[in-house]
Amino acid sequence: MGVPLVSLFYSFFIFLILSSSNITAQTSSTDTDFSCSLNSSSSCDTYVTYRARPPNYFDVGSISDLLEVSRLSIAKATGLASEDTELFPDQLLLVPVKCYCNGSHYFSNVTYQIKKGDSFYSVSIGAFENLTNYHLMQDMNPALDPTNLTVGEEAVFPLFCKCPARSDLEKGLQYLVTYVWQPWDGILTVSNMFGASAGDILAANNCRNFTAAICLPVLIPVKLPIILQSYPSSTSSSKSKRGWILIPVLSITGLLAVFLFCLMVCMRLVDEKRRAKLARNSSTLETSDLFHTKKASKDEIMDRKNIQDKLLPGVSGYIGKAIIYDLKIIMEATLNLSERYRIGGSMYKATINDQVVAVKKTKQASEELAILQKLNHANLVKLMGVSSDDHGNFFLVYEYAESGSLDQWLFPRSSSISSSSGSEVSLGWSQRLHIALDVANALQYLHEHTQPSIVHGDIRTCSILLDSRFKAKIASFSTAKHATNSMMLKGDVFAFGLVLLELLSGKKAVEAKDEIEGILEVEDNREEKFRRWMDPKLRFYPVDDALNLAALAKVCTSEKSAERPRMTDIVFNLCFLTQSSFEVYGKSWTSGEADEIVQIVSPVIAR
Repeated sequence: MGVPLVSLFYSFFIFLILSSSNITAQTSSTDTDFSCSLNSSSSCDTYVTYRARPPNYFDVGSISDLLEVSRLSIAKATGLASEDTELFPDQLLLVPVKCYCNGSHYFSNVTYQIKKGDSFYSVSIGAFENLTNYHLMQDMNPALDPTNLTVGEEAVFPLFCKCPARSDLEKGLQYLVTYVWQPWDGILTVSNMFGASAGDILAANNCRNFTAAICLPVLIPVKLPIILQSYPSSTSSSKSKRGWILIPVLSITGLLAVFLFCLMVCMRLVDEKRRAKLARNSSTLETSDLFHTKKASKDEIMDRKNIQDKLLPGVSGYIGKAIIYDLKIIMEATLNLSERYRIGGSMYKATINDQVVAVKKTKQASEELAILQKLNHANLVKLMGVSSDDHGNFFLVYEYAESGSLDQWLFPRSSSISSSSGSEVSLGWSQRLHIALDVANALQYLHEHTQPSIVHGDIRTCSILLDSRFKAKIASFSTAKHATNSMMLKGDVFAFGLVLLELLSGKKAVEAKDEIEGILEVEDNREEKFRRWMDPKLRFYPVDDALNLAALAKVCTSEKSAERPRMTDIVFNLCFLTQSSFEVYGKSWTSGEADEIVQIVSPVIAR
């Protein structure tokens, strides 16, 4: 019976892989549709999600007051023990709302009282966490001046929502939950969190590209409104029971967990076979894994262990699945670390097994490896492998960034950065904004999604690398360490603010910081002075968005560390600015400006 069962499961696994490929191939950049028509339901009861975030909206009471929903209904929907239950940072709540069709779109309207310092923009990304946007607010409140809101005025804030169509109901999908997509989200993790089907989520959002949906509302079609999320280990046992009160949900979740575990095991086995084949056909040695495709002899195991101990005494335990390279291969690939292959400092470019990599020579590697082996993020440079010599030197092999470091683009030391036509090029506004968002996402991951939190300690334009598509990746982890208190994280925020100033001005951070503070603090001719301060190579940009980014940089570089924002808040701001600037690109820029963007986006080797 064993063999047929394995064959059956393997066939099922192949089917899943092919199905996933089909889903990926169908993905497009189409936005989520919140529209309605005369044939749509005029109203329905549904849910939006809201994240508990200190200091203003960190309890059920303040959130219920904001969204005009009873505390008890939020507690019941989310599965809290009571409406007074203590929440943890970023805890996701289900909020029941009434959703109405206004003839063209679905909204759940909330009345909000304007406070000191509020703007439609700040309230949309702050209090309402991108469940709405400031364009809608302006349309819904024509009597209010968006540039001069009066404290105490009441404004209507339309939250995105949608009622299920007949086709949804026929499939048993009773609710379309509004959820704001996060930078760390994936289709499988979100579907697991809501007990929803990944295919249903894709269909409800027009098979959109979810990478482009970061910080934007999407729809999660569900049969039952539930949220399954992990609770911090420090919470009491009573809190840990909140998300597990529905017996039917447990059955569905159990089956899903078993399926995912089996899928992971199969993928692991396939990966092991691939890795074993590579090991036989290459000159590299891989670290030992939990699973082996064949049983090694005792002598083979001892030989492998002796090689590892010789190469990396005291360090091999940190490597995880990185490759242990034979030093001879690294030396051949770099001609014994020839100046010809040096790409800056102690970094060398090499080609190993037909793959271009960057090799870093260092005396201290243990701490850096201890940090890197825990990290996995698209905006952090990837550690490929490691080697060592008999003189205490370590050689860390990283993925190679084709477009060089950010400082080479902002402060070119020669005319080497040029287009195919020979003309000098620079980063455009959209590129700079996306680079800032990439770096912010990486820092948010280090600060808030690793345990314990990690401080990078060396955020500079020279430690930010750009790949062939100008996607930013943070490198230089030699100074990284675990944070012992929240104030340590503020150092990275300050450094990030300096990077923003350099992106905007094209000047070194110290000079840029002194100048921008004077410009932002004085009303007279502010815009004119600001334009003169901006990087002259940046020919086209939305000045309002640039001013907002400069104001964000100023807050990040506040002398009082307690006044600097968290990376979560920074990411939200940058998401909104990125969306706003995209609209400017699409609607109001001339064809000449678009031509320049196309020219700059073409990959250029900054070496």
